[in-house]
Amino acid sequence: MSLDLGALADLDVVTPADASPESWANGLGVTRVLAKRLAWRLSIAELRGRMPFSAFPGIDRVLIPLSAPTVTLAVDGVERRVTRERGIRFRGEARVVATADRGGVSVVNLMVKRGLAEPAYRVELHRGTVRVDPTATLTVLLAGAATVDDLPLPPGALLQSPRERRIVCDSALIARFDLTPSGDEPHT
Repeated sequence: MSLDLGALADLDVVTPADASPESWANGLGVTRVLAKRLAWRLSIAELRGRMPFSAFPGIDRVLIPLSAPTVTLAVDGVERRVTRERGIRFRGEARVVATADRGGVSVVNLMVKRGLAEPAYRVELHRGTVRVDPTATLTVLLAGAATVDDLPLPPGALLQSPRERRIVCDSALIARFDLTPSGDEPHT
């Protein structure tokens, strides 16, 4: 059963199975929106074969492979291998063509409206207990085994919480996204 975006925005944990598939703006692919606010949107997009991305002027994007260790992107004609451990940030105006396994590759896709917020992200390997600070905007499980409140998290699960939470990991690759309002300096 799918949830509407209003319900998704208030959940602590949202999995890709909770979100209905939606067509890309250019109609060439499918995405599942996990959370959306005025300044940003986080989704899981499906890539198959060679696929041009939709253009999004005024948007900064972050893409991290989810279901495969790498994906190839040609950004304005420059080919880049994008790894799960590093991801990539690029402008929505860029001409981007993805090349993925024909069987399909899932990617985490963060889109942020330039002028409203600045995206920052980091990907880290964790073992044991990971504290999720409510001031960290978004946390996504990329790979591995992890639970929250004894609930197993599938890859692509988004955790956003107004209270401190703890993720228990055997060994998990986790992406954290922090969004700073434009004009503000990041807090260190």
